[in-house]
Amino acid sequence: MNTLQTINTEYLRASRTIETVLVSKVDSNKIFFVYNYEGNSFRVFKSHLDLLHFFQDKTESDFHFCTDDELDQFLSTIKITG
Repeated sequence: MNTLQTINTEYLRASRTIETVLVSKVDSNKIFFVYNYEGNSFRVFKSHLDLLHFFQDKTESDFHFCTDDELDQFLSTIKITG
């Protein structure tokens, strides 16, 4: 199981945030960016550039979840490599 650590939270509005999450397991880690839209939609991006494209070009996110439990389950089990 992966370890999750939120290393930054930016508030776009009171109910919309972008969290920078460090996902770690043994000697590997990866940073993901999570756009939380009012607690009803969680979009996960593998890079900051992908996040920017989402807002500028209306491209899709890498992953999309409807609950924070689904998001936590995904991040806890995603395979990461060093």
